Amino acid sequence: MSDFSQLLSCHIHSKDIKTYALAQYCGLDRSNMYKIINGKRKPSSRELVIKICKFMQLSHAEQKEMEQAYEITLIGHDTYYRRKAVVDFFNNFRLSKLNLPVLSELNTEILFEKGSVTLNTMAEVNRSLLYIISSEVKKSNGTIDLLVQPDCDFLMNILAAENYDCSQTTIRHIICLNNSTSESITYPNYNLHCLEKILPLYSNVDKYNCFYYYDHIDSKCSKFTLFPYVIITSQFACLLTGDMTQGILTNTPESLTLFKDIFNQYLSIASPLLRPINDVTEQISYLNNIIHVVRSGYSFQMVPCLTPYLTHDILDKYIIQELPNRSEFIQAMDNYIKVFLSSHMTPDNITYIFSLNGVKKFLDTGRVSEYPYDIYHPLEMTDRIHLIRKLMLNLPIQNYRVLKKDIGHLDNEIFLQVTQPMGHIMFSTPQDHHLIYLDIEEPGLLYTFWDFCETLDDALFYTTTEAIEILRDLICLLYTSPSPRDGATS
Repeated sequence: MSDFSQLLSCHIHSKDIKTYALAQYCGLDRSNMYKIINGKRKPSSRELVIKICKFMQLSHAEQKEMEQAYEITLIGHDTYYRRKAVVDFFNNFRLSKLNLPVLSELNTEILFEKGSVTLNTMAEVNRSLLYIISSEVKKSNGTIDLLVQPDCDFLMNILAAENYDCSQTTIRHIICLNNSTSESITYPNYNLHCLEKILPLYSNVDKYNCFYYYDHIDSKCSKFTLFPYVIITSQFACLLTGDMTQGILTNTPESLTLFKDIFNQYLSIASPLLRPINDVTEQISYLNNIIHVVRSGYSFQMVPCLTPYLTHDILDKYIIQELPNRSEFIQAMDNYIKVFLSSHMTPDNITYIFSLNGVKKFLDTGRVSEYPYDIYHPLEMTDRIHLIRKLMLNLPIQNYRVLKKDIGHLDNEIFLQVTQPMGHIMFSTPQDHHLIYLDIEEPGLLYTFWDFCETLDDALFYTTTEAIEILRDLICLLYTSPSPRDGATS
């Protein structure tokens, strides 16, 4: 039996539902209803599922459970939870605002005398990690090598803490990704969970790079793996158990050399998970390169992508005068937009997904979210409305889809562009709105994001007619501007 038929059978028995009456209410003959109950046939539509729930007088929570079971029956358990994990990824994303103590003292007499000490409790482990990391980030060219899974929250919080200035520290991080497409014991999509955990480090550490290898994660982190985690700095090496409650801390030169050599051997066979794109000039160059290889894809960001509507005049008006090589930058931007519009990398091939609240945010702030705040001034209201008008006029003829509700948070938004061969994510730091732009290198994550965008339910979106009317009313009501005339522009 399917998940849906099992749940349906439970409700029928617990509520003593007469199958004939249920079938009659739903417009089915009794034999077809029996086939649905026994799992030999799937309900023909979500509307039929809702009818069944209504007849059985299910609560709102019970109906949602039935709809979820129906969805699982349609697409399969693993696929359903993989797609749900992506929604959770966007909704759960937050950048750390923690402030942790920076320890300047540690009783190291025993350590220096013996060369190594045992760490027998979680408190000792945590205090040692605070000390060796806070000591390393003070150095002008500090180094930290991590062979640690990113679900070690205490360690990850140290590295992402606001008061730990890691701008001069090079961090190389090797993680294990799950080599199974089925769920792990703890997480429906463990690899996506890993991505969620490491992203805050990119906002706090300028020289952070993550690498991956594959293994079965449940066996990798089992209790029978002795000291699976290692943290190495220029002064210390710390070996830790999988639950990070015990370990060994050493500073002997021989040990440091050995562990660094082993780490470098592992690094040589690991692969980059994400590739940072460090500034807007490199971003434009990166996008120019992919224009020539991409045939189709998705842009997923709640604040709509307005790049196609940025003219040379708008760039010249709002790019700050103090920007180094300003004229060359504006020309590069202008050329990129022209190539963008004239190539196959246009809304004809890219489906743009955004939300109504994202449009409101742009109209409220005047910020084109895909570019760093520090290179341009907010657009004036007349130009904000002008760009949204252009967007509205192209809704009927281009691949735009307007979400009824946000997926993710506008104040902590991840921007995603994904195609079949490549993709990238972008987010901004909350303090200075610095853009973090990361090319996704791992193929499993690319597929997960592509599949999510490809299969979003039509019920989540406004129709084109609805979207145009809502945006027209939004402009009229909130900003007292005349509605745009009907028609379309390219």
